[in-house]
Amino acid sequence: MLNSDVLVLNSGFIPIRITSVRDAVCLIAAHRAVPVIEDDEYVRSPSISIRIPSVISVLGYNSFPQRRVVFSKLNVIYRDDMLCQYCGSRFNMKDLTVDHVIPRSRWESVTGRDQGDGFSTWHNLVCACRWCNNRKGSRLLHELGWALLREPFEPEYMPYIFVSFERAKQKGWLPFCNFNVRIIGVVE
Repeated sequence: MLNSDVLVLNSGFIPIRITSVRDAVCLIAAHRAVPVIEDDEYVRSPSISIRIPSVISVLGYNSFPQRRVVFSKLNVIYRDDMLCQYCGSRFNMKDLTVDHVIPRSRWESVTGRDQGDGFSTWHNLVCACRWCNNRKGSRLLHELGWALLREPFEPEYMPYIFVSFERAKQKGWLPFCNFNVRIIGVVE
């Protein structure tokens, strides 16, 4: 129970992180945060009784964490919104891969550069379903008559928190997930 998740908001009610019930209760007890949504259960000590929070707001903190978008396969999939950039279908994470638009075997002949120069970057990687990735193989898009849904790019901003729709709904976080949060999965 003390390791359960709590959504932390800044004083402007923008989500800034997810923490544990233990840390949230400590912030509330230290008067550094206030509960926004609470469960019916309590954490008790000999001198204090606090309802278990599901959402808290940190007092006196108005900004939210800025971060440079780190290049990773997962962030390429999130950038492309879990859509295969070849067929346009949305898939579960387990059915997605990351594909090099210009394959390794063709990189030097197509670009005239060695593989250390731009091969595995935001601009040469796209989210692809397993079927399209296997079908494409080491061919170029024009050889298949395919086109990308959207040219790959380096994002300037990416939400700080990623959470499944089911988890956000169960915890009561949905009203707070409009900014700085990416909901993953089916939205009803």
